[in-house]
Amino acid sequence: MGTKEVRIQPPQAFFIQLLILLAQWVSGAWLLPVLRKGPYIGPLRWTLFVLCIAVFLLSKIWMVRFFSKHKANPMFKEHAKELITEFPFSVARNPFYLFDILPFLGLTILLGALDPLLLHFPLFFLFLNFYIVPAEEKRLLLAHGADYETYKSRVSRWGLF
Repeated sequence: MGTKEVRIQPPQAFFIQLLILLAQWVSGAWLLPVLRKGPYIGPLRWTLFVLCIAVFLLSKIWMVRFFSKHKANPMFKEHAKELITEFPFSVARNPFYLFDILPFLGLTILLGALDPLLLHFPLFFLFLNFYIVPAEEKRLLLAHGADYETYKSRVSRWGLF
């Protein structure tokens, strides 16, 4: 892939997943079992959903501010002049993608269906892991060379694995 830009960016893939989920919800065509729904937990479901979405949005605001502080573009069109290794990048090489599970978790809680968390999130994660991240890593290697190789050997891609 070289330095060539990826055609589909994570936000676009994320919204495609959401549109598919919306179509599933409207048609009631869930592929995985649906959890039992009780009317008494409706407000709790909405509260947990809103909490997941709020934390997700706050993480994206944090990401934009973090990259702006380092004079870098969060869409990775331009990398920072120096390799960023401070927290949260000292824990995982792709820390901001880890928050992308939250909307899927929130939708699973709200809709009572397992598809968002056990089907759509894994598909989105595979897209990130095998399409987006390798392209970003190639660009970082070209931009930062040996410093990036050292960093890569010290910090795992997703934190725990």
